[in-house]
Amino acid sequence: MSLTARPMPSPTHERPRVSHAPYRREPYVRCRAGALSVDGKAVAWTRTHVLVHWIDDDGQAHNRWVPAAAVVRILRDESAWRDPYDDFGFYYADTSVQPGAAAA
Repeated sequence: MSLTARPMPSPTHERPRVSHAPYRREPYVRCRAGALSVDGKAVAWTRTHVLVHWIDDDGQAHNRWVPAAAVVRILRDESAWRDPYDDFGFYYADTSVQPGAAAA
């Protein structure tokens, strides 16, 4: 008996290309589904969906793929939830402005 290597069959459809932001520099987003609204970070996305990460009031972390049409990008200061491990230099490039303070 001899074994011959054969190529793996290709899937009938290709997986969508997934993009990621640099770690701790993910864009903040707001997801809306009817009356529900969640603020979080877009940790990955395709042309049609966004993987949103947030932590709820009970400290539970959530990661959900949601349709891109239900997601809008927002500023960090507009978000109801803020990741404490953010790269502050990225979000606040002007060092004269402190996080959470209004620019003059």
